[in-house]
Amino acid sequence: MKYLFSLIIAGLSSLTVAQGNLQFNQVLLIDNNTATVPPGKVWKIENIVYEAVPYFQASSGSGSCAPCNGSTQLWSSYTTQSCQVSPTNPITINGVKASAGNTGSPLWLPAGATLAGETKTCTPNAGSYGGGCICPPPSVTAKTYISVIEFNVIP
Repeated sequence: MKYLFSLIIAGLSSLTVAQGNLQFNQVLLIDNNTATVPPGKVWKIENIVYEAVPYFQASSGSGSCAPCNGSTQLWSSYTTQSCQVSPTNPITINGVKASAGNTGSPLWLPAGATLAGETKTCTPNAGSYGGGCICPPPSVTAKTYISVIEFNVIP
């Protein structure tokens, strides 16, 4: 009787179907370019990093400084600002802006899902500080980087 019961349990357990096992494949760093989870894979979002790009913001003054990005102002001072993506919705999943939150739980993406980091463009003022022009780029762009672990789904 014991053997019959064991045989029945073994037979029933062989009828259950698992979703598959996960096998580590690679680590990815996703930026603002949309990436798609390949067939037979899943992604686990581990961390989101916000790039901070410094830029100059003129704050006061008068005069002329035509060589600087077309500016006609002579600035007596400036501040250094930081251009950074807002942590509110730093990623896009399947075309929808989202936040992974600070729950401590990972976020899993199935095959076919799309993922991209957001960007933010900041436009600094151009001007002159003292005798020389401050000629920052016309704009700077900060990105969000997403650390992802890719797993193979083994049936």
